[in-house]
Amino acid sequence: MESFVGALGLYGLGTLALIWPKRLELAAHYVSMGLAVIASLLVLVQALGEILGLTAGGGLMLGRYSLAVDGWAAAFLLIIGLSGAAVSIYGMGYGKGYLGARIRQLTGLWNLFLGSMVLVVLAGDAFTFILAWEIMALVSFLLVNHESEKKQVVNAAYQYMVMTHLGTAAILVAFYILGSGAESFAFMDLAHSELSPVHKHIAFGCAFIGFALKSGLMPLHVWLPNAHPAAPSHVSALMSGVMLKVAVYGFGRFVFEFIGADVVAYGLIVMVVGLLSAFLGVLYASMEKDMKRILAYSSVENMGIIFAAFGCGMLLVAMDRPYLSLVAFTAVLVHSFAHSLMKCLLFMSAGAVMHATGTRNIELLGGLLKKMPWTAAFTLIGSMSLASLPFTAGLVGEWLTLQSMMTLAFESGTPELRLLVIFTFILLGLTGALALGCFVRLYGITFLGRRRSNLVLKAQEMPFSMLLGMGIEALVILLVGIMPAPVVNGMRHVLVGNNAGIPAGDFIGLWWNGGQSEAVFNPWLMLLAILLLLVLTTLTISSRKIIVRQEMTWNCGTEPTRRQQYTATGFSKPLRRAFDFILKPHRERVFLQRDHAYFGRRLHYNLMIPDQFSDKLYRPVEHIVVKLAEALRIVQQGSVRLYIGYTMIAMVIVLLWGGM
Repeated sequence: MESFVGALGLYGLGTLALIWPKRLELAAHYVSMGLAVIASLLVLVQALGEILGLTAGGGLMLGRYSLAVDGWAAAFLLIIGLSGAAVSIYGMGYGKGYLGARIRQLTGLWNLFLGSMVLVVLAGDAFTFILAWEIMALVSFLLVNHESEKKQVVNAAYQYMVMTHLGTAAILVAFYILGSGAESFAFMDLAHSELSPVHKHIAFGCAFIGFALKSGLMPLHVWLPNAHPAAPSHVSALMSGVMLKVAVYGFGRFVFEFIGADVVAYGLIVMVVGLLSAFLGVLYASMEKDMKRILAYSSVENMGIIFAAFGCGMLLVAMDRPYLSLVAFTAVLVHSFAHSLMKCLLFMSAGAVMHATGTRNIELLGGLLKKMPWTAAFTLIGSMSLASLPFTAGLVGEWLTLQSMMTLAFESGTPELRLLVIFTFILLGLTGALALGCFVRLYGITFLGRRRSNLVLKAQEMPFSMLLGMGIEALVILLVGIMPAPVVNGMRHVLVGNNAGIPAGDFIGLWWNGGQSEAVFNPWLMLLAILLLLVLTTLTISSRKIIVRQEMTWNCGTEPTRRQQYTATGFSKPLRRAFDFILKPHRERVFLQRDHAYFGRRLHYNLMIPDQFSDKLYRPVEHIVVKLAEALRIVQQGSVRLYIGYTMIAMVIVLLWGGM
């Protein structure tokens, strides 16, 4: 615990960049980001010690506030420490672009943001949790709103602030209900809270809504695709890669320690919402042209996968299969860890591309592989991982998620549950296929082919610190993909040691056969098969003389130009037509010249993919709220006597209520 407190102290020192003199703003930036790196490494080392059993979890009282750490907390502190260190290294170089543009505020708030997330995970009572949660929400709002001179940024920041406080209100209600049946708001006492079934259902519903909103699950995701592109890229990386996992931590704390997973309906709700979020998230990601909005919707997808696995584990617990649920909950932790790596990496890559070209629109890019080879290589690793390809961390968590679904299918006792599992496999299959197409599109349009605009001409490779931050994440992604067993074992032991009621068991087995074992694919066998295939291919090619002749691509008698390449919009058209009934695209064609009736005209084509949840759900609610507000203006007459009368009426009502 002392190391965590020391890390919090270093984050606090880094926050002092806010008050450094302006003439020393660059020095403040470097010192503050260096402190963030050191503090994050302290968190990482201590979390590893907790997971490996080298240190024992403990607690600390600070007045009425308490801190505590256990295995479940250590898994998420590991995520914060690793990604916090890597992205802080990247931020040293990236943040220099904000010199003269409130760089001290950006760097100081960066440390406060990291410290608040560590504090949320370390909280040992409801008061500490809510205080740290509110600090995290406020600081992330200020970071999203950093470029407040842009109207679009301000709108996104305030939308995020409203939505996150709605989630906080729901979590407060859940804590209040739990506290009403406990001796105090300490987590140890809340774990023994005695609730009636109705109160228990309300507490679960409020907790799920609050944490699902922070996680970006549909239909509570509307803030996420707007807030992530508005924030500086290293802030987006931390929000998507780390902050969303803090919400998973909070939900797990409620499920394992406070409410339990013994009600079948709880697991069904979580799993179905997760599955729909995963499918719709990647579908919308495949339609976007803004690089950071693609990654934002991809976060919706991956958080959906995490919650689908969580719901599957809850169902197995409710079916009295606690050990089999271990596979699902291990998938939650492993995929949370993997997603933090790959999403931090790709948001850093997006920042590098934007820093080099000045745009996030992939329709204006192309050919960046030659200009930015290291960034292209790291982006390829992150894209492969998000597409769940072999030898990457992204496959490990999804592999375990599919295994848990297979276990659920094997244990299904009713036809309805079997139909749900079939529906699950269909949606997960579609999600995986769409994710592969989405990131082939993102990488191919951005880095391959020929340039689509002159913006690419000025691109050059990023500074060493930015490449180092991306390289660390890319290396860990490959290490976890090639050697997944240590990570899977570590996360499993976290769960076995946690107060989740999950017994230990044999971990030697390789198949999901419903016995006492977990399946971890053997990457070395896959690597051996690929090497063998490469050797056979090489021998086949070298056994005969190959004549290579280059010819011009046939193009109806004309020479191909770079304007005739596939665009991101054209690449996604078949998918858009297949799911037209969901996406409801708006198409607009504008003729720029009309010199001739049939040819010689310039055409501008614009395609809009509206978010159906915003159009069909949130905007009607917004209109109703505005109309109610206008109707209530009748009581605002500007008369002091009238307001005094309102106060007296309210006092009379309170007195009558108290007397009754």
